[in-house]
Amino acid sequence: MFSSERRFDPFSLVLGILFAVMSLVMLRNPIGSLRALIILIAILLIVEGVFKLADISVLQRDLGLSRGWTIFSSVIDIILGILIFMQPSFGAVYIWILISLSFIFDSFFALWASRFIGKEHRGLFWFNVVLGVIGVILGFSLLFAPEMAISVALFLVSFYFMFFGILLIVRSF
Repeated sequence: MFSSERRFDPFSLVLGILFAVMSLVMLRNPIGSLRALIILIAILLIVEGVFKLADISVLQRDLGLSRGWTIFSSVIDIILGILIFMQPSFGAVYIWILISLSFIFDSFFALWASRFIGKEHRGLFWFNVVLGVIGVILGFSLLFAPEMAISVALFLVSFYFMFFGILLIVRSF
């Protein structure tokens, strides 16, 4: 079943090249990429809301979520998705706020978690603290600079596509 013999995988190569080209296209055409990202987010919000409503009993049984909270959450997802379809500028605001808050909360979490590694690894502790403080500063600066937040979001998606494309190309050989 598992062999040490590696064979060429043309599907991974083609997919990797497509991801890498898509990354370059995103960087070359940021306005079109933003529109596509906004539409993708709207579609994913609607699909997530519908799936949560369809699987409400499974979510309640397996995760212990209350039925009322699940219905409320899925309706909010569907409304946000429809609103983003109808007003694409709201989608840009959604991305702006989401990126800014994710930087802030992730950095605060990193600062909180650094206290657990401080006793054993002093170097890692200070590295984590410095990155956490930089992340908080960056998050608040993104909160007050929407253009920069949108640019960061597009760059992060483009970087992911390029990284994943290169990984698939290397993996194909």
